[in-house]
Amino acid sequence: MSEIAGRNGITCPILPGIMPIQSYSSFARMTEFCGISVPPSVMQRLEPVKHDDEAVKEIGCQIASDMCHEILGAKEEEGAVDGVHFYTLNLERSVTLILTSMGAIDLVGTIAAANSTTATPADSPQKQNGEKSDKHANKSSPSDPSSSMAVLPPTRRQFPWRPSAMASRSKEDVRPINWANRPKSYVMRTDDWDEFPNGRWGDATSPAFGELSDVSHFYSFTLGSDDDRRAMLGHNPTTDKDVFEVFARYVEGDVPHIPWCETPLQPESFLIQRQLAALNRAGFLTVNSQPPVNGAHSTHPTFGWGGDGGYVYQKAYCEFFVSPDNANRLVSMVTDHPSMNLYAVNNAGNELRVGVEEGGATALTWGVFPNREILQPTIFDPSTFLVWAEEAFSLWTTMWLNLYEMDSPSYDLIETIRDTYYLVAIIDNNYIAGSSVENGGINNKNSNSLWQKLMETSHAVVQ
Repeated sequence: MSEIAGRNGITCPILPGIMPIQSYSSFARMTEFCGISVPPSVMQRLEPVKHDDEAVKEIGCQIASDMCHEILGAKEEEGAVDGVHFYTLNLERSVTLILTSMGAIDLVGTIAAANSTTATPADSPQKQNGEKSDKHANKSSPSDPSSSMAVLPPTRRQFPWRPSAMASRSKEDVRPINWANRPKSYVMRTDDWDEFPNGRWGDATSPAFGELSDVSHFYSFTLGSDDDRRAMLGHNPTTDKDVFEVFARYVEGDVPHIPWCETPLQPESFLIQRQLAALNRAGFLTVNSQPPVNGAHSTHPTFGWGGDGGYVYQKAYCEFFVSPDNANRLVSMVTDHPSMNLYAVNNAGNELRVGVEEGGATALTWGVFPNREILQPTIFDPSTFLVWAEEAFSLWTTMWLNLYEMDSPSYDLIETIRDTYYLVAIIDNNYIAGSSVENGGINNKNSNSLWQKLMETSHAVVQ
């Protein structure tokens, strides 16, 4: 290729461009727009899984890896090139997987080497003292914040959430927190909006935003077959604690998905992983959470976003299903702490509110950067929370209840939880309390922090 170009006066390097397939719909749109014919072998691999974005992405990485091997392995007479160029579209995860599969980078070796370099005897007090280690301590998971943060590179995230690659959403920079673990559902719900929030969330009922509550937009990612779901959610749960354990095991990484969370626990929640597991085993079934952050650098490997030179902040937030008795206990807890707000609703539409004003949106994450206005990419909006709650309660039915025979003990259990529990959202506006990002942990010594109060309330229930 270079020789042909050289004969025509082109002397600059020529690199083939590789764009990993991120989803079936975007791939179909792109190929149609560019007038590209797709080899039948590629379509045969994609067609059976076209409704499963994760499977499409995995196959797309395999196809791209195979292409790169073939291109880079070509001989001079076959048109050898000096390298390839990846079009990441700000979605670097797929490129990382491709490079790993090609052997171009060794993530496991890099992390292991970094850990062996940075670890010291002081990092393992349990082993020094001869104490029995925690049952999860030896797992190859990032549950230990101090070790995971030591090896992560500075973040290059544009926002705390992954922005869409669609041109129509290029100016979108604000989203409600409720769909943080089901982003595809939010994108599908808002696909036909004429405008997207930019700068501020504004009025969610604006005609330009469209109708957020259209049930037809509900998105259900696959948890596999019914047997696969039973293996994750329980073959025959008969008590509340059977359900509590599923949520706790998800937080601990033993269950890969639950209906409300498409992906494993987010890295920022590793700092509160043990608290979350304890809360779930006490009947506080968490589906969304974030710890407080007070001025972490914008390149912080876990909390950073927005580019260099800035500082980011966030309020503690926790969202969970609880029984009516626990909901009332939480109302009392929040009432006694003016820095906290609570909004709860059950499947029948009955609401509980403490400190939440009608129509008022609360910034949960914001950043301060040089030469830019303050950005607030994540918010809580009461009216939007009610829309999310409708979806959240429906998932008990579509993804869990339907696994069991009608009138069986398991069916009755899930139905009772769906119809009696509240979905509760609590915000702690005092983001200074409990925030200790610098040393890689949450400062649980602050007796008024949200996590401390939730732990006290949950212990009061189970004792």
